[in-house]
Amino acid sequence: MYQHNISSSFDTSFTEPIFPLSQCDLYISPKANNLTHYDPRHYLQNKISLKNPRRKPYGTSRSKVAGRLKNIITANQYFAEIESLEELFPRMLELAKSVTEAEAASLLLYNPEGDILEFVAVADEILSQESIEALKNSIKVKIGEGISGWVAETREPIIIADAQSDSRFLRVTDRVTGFTTRNILSVPLIHNDDLLGVLNVLNAKSRPGFELEDQEILASYAYLASAAITRARLIESRLKQQRLEIQLATAGKIQSLFWPETPELGHGSHVWAVSLPAAFVGGDLYDFLPLGDGSWIIYVADVSDKNLPAALIMVALWSQIRFEVPRHNDVELLLEAINESMYDLLAEEGFFATIILGRYWPENGKLHIVRGGHIPPLRISNGTYEDIPELTGVSLGIAKQVHFTKKEIFLAPGESVLFLTDGVTEAENEQHERLGERRLIKEIRKISSPPRSKGLLKTIKSWQGKSLQNDDLTVLEIWRDGD
Repeated sequence: MYQHNISSSFDTSFTEPIFPLSQCDLYISPKANNLTHYDPRHYLQNKISLKNPRRKPYGTSRSKVAGRLKNIITANQYFAEIESLEELFPRMLELAKSVTEAEAASLLLYNPEGDILEFVAVADEILSQESIEALKNSIKVKIGEGISGWVAETREPIIIADAQSDSRFLRVTDRVTGFTTRNILSVPLIHNDDLLGVLNVLNAKSRPGFELEDQEILASYAYLASAAITRARLIESRLKQQRLEIQLATAGKIQSLFWPETPELGHGSHVWAVSLPAAFVGGDLYDFLPLGDGSWIIYVADVSDKNLPAALIMVALWSQIRFEVPRHNDVELLLEAINESMYDLLAEEGFFATIILGRYWPENGKLHIVRGGHIPPLRISNGTYEDIPELTGVSLGIAKQVHFTKKEIFLAPGESVLFLTDGVTEAENEQHERLGERRLIKEIRKISSPPRSKGLLKTIKSWQGKSLQNDDLTVLEIWRDGD
């Protein structure tokens, strides 16, 4: 059992402990510096150091010191258990009132964006909730303004014996709440040299005002409170991140429902596609839509940006394309209609979308293609490739009343056409080098016969190595069997 031997303003003639450490269930090294490591002996030895050991503070007694120290221990235990700021703030202020024997307490947190202090919690048995909310909503304290602003600026605690006569006192707080402030003890809340806010206790009970002993106790308490606020913020941030990840994972699963099943085209024609978002969800899109004459609308689109906003735009685009397809036989007119219907949404939200869209007849390999700002499709035959020329047209959402040109080609047996998004050519390796079109073509030439897209996907994964995928990527291939 620890025996105190402390030179301070307290009566140090006793050698028995102020209270048995077994009663507080806490005995941790004074070298520890986080929330759950706090030693009451460290507080007594290092926090309370009054200049006149012969003068006892007003009302100081062994039992009162023991009671206050117990409150510090209680605060430490509560803070270790509370994980939300909503629970923490009220309890923090009630304990602050208890350890200083004050009528009321208030907590202001520092808002670095506005360089101001904002009331976030008030503890007073008399004030109505309406008055407290008025204080929190109407009063913002600039750094250097008022007593709290002075404490925040100097990072020094202060005792104000007569608040009404102090020029720094913001009387508007009393007017708003109806409270009468007689005296104030204010301490800064600091963690790792970062200002968190200011803690105030108001109107000392059963005595003329606050004393140095109260200041020392509240300063020690503020150390615990600062660590508790930081801990609760980290926990809430982590929980918020976890909730977001769960929501995004769910969104990713929902988005995957938009990917169609690979259809059987028949007549020796085939199609295969895959889309891999860089995050949980992405802005790439592909689809296969059958038409009544046996042909298919096949497209790949890429919404600017990525993550959730792009995914939401992607859903709107997916829906609009499906709406417009039955209404237009010509692919160029179809794409013009899609652009007109999507323009307002894309422009208003600051997005655009690129697209490569084709109508394919499986029985003879005929393919009508239109392009809206997308990277050109690749036509591959016997290890050679070519861009499909004469495809012009701007991205969706750039302008209204634009026109697109159509190109007609025929796939011979053994030939493929690849629709890609720029996530393929811009895939980065661990040295942040992009795959690029030249390397892409080199790898495609190594694959002698279709389907080539699955081998291409392996090449991209190999190129990326351990680096994170930097952009959504989609690969779609249409091919015909060889003779």
